[in-house]
Amino acid sequence: MPYSWEDALVADARDCPALRAGDATSVVEVIDRLTEIRDCTGKVAPECGIAQFSELYLTITQCIWDHIQAGGFFADGGYLARLDVNFGNRYFDALRAWAGGQQTPRAWQVLFEVPNDGEITAIQLAGAGVNAHINFDLAVATVDTGREMGDAELDTGSRREDYAKVNDVFAERMETLLRDLLEARAAKGEESERLSALGRLMTRIVTAARQFAWEDATELWSLPRRSEAWDMKEQHMDAVAYLVGRSLLIDLPG
Repeated sequence: MPYSWEDALVADARDCPALRAGDATSVVEVIDRLTEIRDCTGKVAPECGIAQFSELYLTITQCIWDHIQAGGFFADGGYLARLDVNFGNRYFDALRAWAGGQQTPRAWQVLFEVPNDGEITAIQLAGAGVNAHINFDLAVATVDTGREMGDAELDTGSRREDYAKVNDVFAERMETLLRDLLEARAAKGEESERLSALGRLMTRIVTAARQFAWEDATELWSLPRRSEAWDMKEQHMDAVAYLVGRSLLIDLPG
């Protein structure tokens, strides 16, 4: 049953009940949870990183789910659905840890703790979230999904082809977000050249990051899920994603 956060006294994003909920078990549950997170944090702290990234993530997930239901876009919709759930749960795990005051991956913490003051643009916040989710979470979710599906190898059958098709969805949604933001700035008579360049850069970063994530998944595939080598690899991915995220969350002049 969805959380009725509207009936709760929520004064801080950490207090949003959806941030503390357990794992999702279907793409529909992922969509519902993202909707709750976006709506609750958006009401309490509309310009926070969680609200801005969750809005983009919800749009992307809904688009992927539409493709899965329609058929024809992905070779194996079942694989993409399971990957989508595992991927989403990595984000929910980070939110739950942060909301509960527990140790949170640095890649996510740097986004979650951006001040809700509007100094960082929506596309920067969304881009930092995409960075954390891809550079830290995607490789793990990809390996977990392949193993759950009983795949002999990471790139069994059409796996990599379907994985790559998600790039198109990400790029389309990022471009839409950038266009909307540029139009809003233009309407206010604000300078937008730097923002436009940043948006184009972030679109390229997404594509490159997903390629690197596949390479990370290839390395993780040969490692036991709970081993020192696996943990060291995750720590390295977290460190890299943190550094990239911090560089994206700068206050643009103008």
